[in-house]
Amino acid sequence: MQRGSGSPRDFWEREQGSALRSVAPAPGRTAPARGAPAPSRGRPPQSVTPAAPAAAPVPAGPPARVGGTVAALVVAVLTLLPPLLGAYLGVWFVLLGCNVPGIVLGVIALSKVPDADEVERYLRYTWACNLAYAALCVPVVLIVLFVLAMALVLGY
Repeated sequence: MQRGSGSPRDFWEREQGSALRSVAPAPGRTAPARGAPAPSRGRPPQSVTPAAPAAAPVPAGPPARVGGTVAALVVAVLTLLPPLLGAYLGVWFVLLGCNVPGIVLGVIALSKVPDADEVERYLRYTWACNLAYAALCVPVVLIVLFVLAMALVLGY
């Protein structure tokens, strides 16, 4: 699959502040003005005036990295599930291990949306908190599930 200048990926991966660019005609040719009839191939055009460059359209989507920031915040909120599971099972102290820093940093990253450098910085912090929380949470969840399975097997 070829990626042209109009592909969705190019739209979202552009630098912030850049605009869509129109395709330039081949070298040695001039583009016909809008609304003007295209010159026929049999005879040369009598007078071709170059068209004024059209204003580039402004992108209508969100700025770059908003999707990644929202994804990091959603993952940070989803990390609340293991502590809530622990509280449901009666192990209330696992609520102390909530990923509060990841959620707070995700919200801060979304509040800094116009400033791309700040968004990138807080986005990295949010993902670091999410990954550290996952690495620390997996053993706790496995132990809780093992105790639950043993209780079910032994009939308690």
